[in-house]
Amino acid sequence: MIFRYPPLARPGEGHLSSQTSPLSPCTLTPRPTLVAYQHPSELNPLQNYRQASSILRGTSRATNDGWYTSPIDLDYQVHLRIDGNQIDSWIFRSSDKSWTEGPELSEEALLDASKVPAFAEQLVSLAKKAGSNAVGVVLHIADEFATTEIKPELDNPGALGELREKIANEPTAVLDDASLSTEEHSWRLVPYPATGSESIATAVTISRHAAEFVDALRTYGTSKNFPIVTLSVSAPLIALLALPEIKRDQVDRPFLAVLPYPRFTTLAFFNEHGDLLLLRTLQHRGQRRPSNLRHAVSTTAAALEMANPEIFVLPLAGERDPHLSQELKVVFEDCLINEVDWSVTAFADHSHPGIPPEMLVSAKFRDEVDTPVAGSHTFTTLRTEGWATQDFLPVPTPLAETYPSRGEMKLLRASRYLRFALVAIAGLSFMWIGFAMLDMVRRPEWTFNESEAGVVARRIETLQVEKKRIQHWDNLLDDRSKAWVSMEMLARFFPEHSGFLVRTFNHTASPEVLPGQAKLGFVKQWRINGLAREESLEKLANLNTREGISAAFAEIARVTGNEAFRTDLPTRSIVVNVKTLENSGYQPMPPEDSTMSMESSYPFIFDLTITQRFESDDPLAVTASKAP
Repeated sequence: MIFRYPPLARPGEGHLSSQTSPLSPCTLTPRPTLVAYQHPSELNPLQNYRQASSILRGTSRATNDGWYTSPIDLDYQVHLRIDGNQIDSWIFRSSDKSWTEGPELSEEALLDASKVPAFAEQLVSLAKKAGSNAVGVVLHIADEFATTEIKPELDNPGALGELREKIANEPTAVLDDASLSTEEHSWRLVPYPATGSESIATAVTISRHAAEFVDALRTYGTSKNFPIVTLSVSAPLIALLALPEIKRDQVDRPFLAVLPYPRFTTLAFFNEHGDLLLLRTLQHRGQRRPSNLRHAVSTTAAALEMANPEIFVLPLAGERDPHLSQELKVVFEDCLINEVDWSVTAFADHSHPGIPPEMLVSAKFRDEVDTPVAGSHTFTTLRTEGWATQDFLPVPTPLAETYPSRGEMKLLRASRYLRFALVAIAGLSFMWIGFAMLDMVRRPEWTFNESEAGVVARRIETLQVEKKRIQHWDNLLDDRSKAWVSMEMLARFFPEHSGFLVRTFNHTASPEVLPGQAKLGFVKQWRINGLAREESLEKLANLNTREGISAAFAEIARVTGNEAFRTDLPTRSIVVNVKTLENSGYQPMPPEDSTMSMESSYPFIFDLTITQRFESDDPLAVTASKAP
């Protein structure tokens, strides 16, 4: 749906100066009466919780995700485009990619907030009829576009994310021109990732003349408890997202995009890699095209050292200007000038030819496009990091902070269910305790005779003495050092045909007697003497490390089930020492002439000593007291 209105006078050059002034805002009538919620910083924790609970009970913010979803991610979207000559209104359903004409929006409703509720009522009514639980309003601002420089000292690509947030909340800290009005304009950054750019980014601005309109839409949605979420984007930035689809051939030279609108023309300069070098805007000043177009384009291209750039003209002013390409041809005689026909691009809806290209681009810009331009850093970041879809008129920060976030609302809702669950659990607990007490008084033990208490006490004392006696002998008979386990250790340390010949094996265990100790620690020691061949020395070296001997003991404990070989207890320590000497009786001989028992066939003699200490608080410590 298109509504045309007479041109409005708006002064301003391409680079915003202190004299650039927005459309004068209108005097607004009172808004619908809403619950006066306070900012959380003005409330104590209890008041903050009560207010959040009131929002939970009185709104659908805990159950309707439309409150927290971007308009371009909602199924039901209303796209509005203002370019100074007309207002376009179209409805897009992302579920089936369909477009229909939207409700008519007049200039009077755009500038007078008292007229907005009637328009918002139409949006809500149409959305409910379509089965949607939210309306996303995307406002394409095509009647103004200006740029200004950021402070030179902020020329740090790594700080782009921080600057992006700062310019929205504190623009004077980013803008190079301190005289600019920050109350009447909204500023956003657009990065310059191309090598050779004079700055890391430029600041794009629009006036806030539509702020009251989008604010009134959101207010109406809040009053009706129906999400109307808004996104106010700059139409030229959205239009630039069409270039990867329009230029499908290889990027082998710089190119220039010319975006003519009714009131201004935006120039975007790209290097031979498809990265953005510069954005510039030329105001029409009441004419069909800027009078300084040829001079501005040629001098800027020369300053950027762009020789014979490829030029793309993207008609965005409604009717095509046949003289625009001719003017560019005067200064770029040898350059290829492509005037885009939107009807043959992917951004065309032949059933509704009147849809502005920016709306179609905003509905398709996230689709993957396999072209060289699409892979450039500029268009990758514009698409994935949302630089082109920045909201120039967002919800004011104090108002946004007044309402809990999506996670907080869901947590608060869950806490209500938890409260009911706790009440139910408490009731069931009292019932269970009551039945338990009733069952208890019905048992024979409840009528226990006190005269029998003495007999039972003496019997318990006798059983306690017997228990201690059993525990005493159980401790003394614990499996601490059995011979078969040590033999298993010897067989696993030095298996047959492993290059070892064991001469002697000695195992001892002795307690560490300390006066007054209830339990005694003890020390176990293994001494193994024998001969070894050269290929077996690596195993001896492994056993001579804490990790190696601990792993070997753990394996013995696992295989035999003997807890005494565990080394993972803090009350145990293990020390190993391996001495290796040359065998003086060694006689080299072929392997086939030697036997396992021939000592002269082993070039080395080894002496392995393993000492394992058990502290007095170890589970296997020996009870020192007499049996009870």
